[in-house]
Amino acid sequence: MNTNEIMTIIVDDEPTCIKSLANDLSRFSDIHIVVTCTSPDNAAREIVRLQPDLLFLDVEMPGMSGLELLSRIQSDIHSDMHVVFYTAYDKYLLDAIRASAFDYLLKPYKLKELDDLITRYRSHIAQSDKVNIEQSLRRMLLYNNKLAVQTVSGLVLVKCEDILLFLYQKEQRCWQMMLVPDRKLYKLRMSTTAKDLLGINPSFVQISQDCIVNLNYLCTIENVILKCGLYPPFTDIDLTVSQRYYRRLRDVLDIL
Repeated sequence: MNTNEIMTIIVDDEPTCIKSLANDLSRFSDIHIVVTCTSPDNAAREIVRLQPDLLFLDVEMPGMSGLELLSRIQSDIHSDMHVVFYTAYDKYLLDAIRASAFDYLLKPYKLKELDDLITRYRSHIAQSDKVNIEQSLRRMLLYNNKLAVQTVSGLVLVKCEDILLFLYQKEQRCWQMMLVPDRKLYKLRMSTTAKDLLGINPSFVQISQDCIVNLNYLCTIENVILKCGLYPPFTDIDLTVSQRYYRRLRDVLDIL
C-alpha cells in the first residue's frame, strides 16, 4: 500500500449516504476507504482496530450518536486522526466548527465543499498539525451552546449558562462542577486544571485558588472583605475573592 494513502473510514446509518460519499471520494487518488460502517458499535471496533487517518462520522445515528461514539473510543485512537462530522447540522455552525481541529460536511454537500475539505486536510498534514480529540469535541459542542465535560463517572453534556461554578477539593485533589438547576456537584478528572476550565468560556473567572465562578451569576463584591454576592436563588452561597485574584478580576470587569 502506498504510504501516502489516506486511510479513511465512513460511518453513517444510511447506506445510500455512504455509497454517495464513497463515490465522490474515489475522485481522490490518495483516499483509500478501508471500511464503511452503518452500526455505531461496529464502527467503534473498526476505528480502534484500523486507526484511520480520516474519519467521516455521522452525528445523528440510532442507538449512539457520533459524539458519544467518539467520546467512547477517544482513549483508544491516535491523536492525529482527523474527524469530519458528516451530518445535517444547522448551517450557522459551519464556519465555527471549521475553525477548530475538526471539520464538517453538511448534507447534502456540494463537490466543491468536499474538495475544499480534502484540501484543508492535506494542509493540516503538511503542517504536521496534531488533533486533540477531547478539546476539539468541547469546542464543537460549545459552538452549539453546549459543553462536553468529562467527569469521573462519564461524559456530561451541559450548557455553559447552566454551570454555576467550579470548586477545588484539596482532599480529593480534583475540581468539582456545580450546576444551576439542582446544585449537583460533579467530580472532574484529577488531570483537569484551572487553566482547562478557564479556557472553556470567557464567562468563567477564577476568584480564588479553589473557586472559579460564572460571571453571569456574580452580583456584588464587597469592599475590603471582598465577599461575593450571587444572584438569587444563590444568595446563600458564601464566596470570597482573594486579593491575588481580585486584581485580575478587575481587569476582566468593565468598572464604571
